[in-house]
Amino acid sequence: MKRLFLIAALACGMSATALAQTEFEHTQARIQEGMHEFFVRPMVADLQMIKEECQEYGPFNIFPGLSLNDLTEDQLERAKVNATYKAASIAGADLILGITYYVTNNKKAKGLDIIVRGYPAKYVNFHSFGDPKRGQEDEKWIVPLEEGARIRAIAKDDKAKAVQWENRAK
Repeated sequence: MKRLFLIAALACGMSATALAQTEFEHTQARIQEGMHEFFVRPMVADLQMIKEECQEYGPFNIFPGLSLNDLTEDQLERAKVNATYKAASIAGADLILGITYYVTNNKKAKGLDIIVRGYPAKYVNFHSFGDPKRGQEDEKWIVPLEEGARIRAIAKDDKAKAVQWENRAK
């Protein structure tokens, strides 16, 4: 009897819990965010040459201690970038125009000796593109340059790259 009473109580308890679980909640919302973008007004600057004669900087020893056999083509390109930075720093320039390199291996200290030649220049006369006072003629020369750059990017123009002599062992 106790067993039957226990089973009946258990059945009633289960049905009571089933009835208690009839709550349901559903929400819906519209997500609308305001447009947010970051815009940068194009800047234009003039280049002012520091010296009008071709200058020579270096030699700079890059990757000292590494033998020529341990250097990769990628390290050669990074060495030229490093030497360019050093040359611009010495010249007080932002960049070197018409740059050429003479790269040799250093037999004593190892690594590469790089001589940098070019025309040091600084950026001056910064202004917003099309500024009414200082940028009245910007569109005349920038738009054709942008169009040419776009066309070269699409065509992947390899002819515009600098001519270079491949690495050679002496």
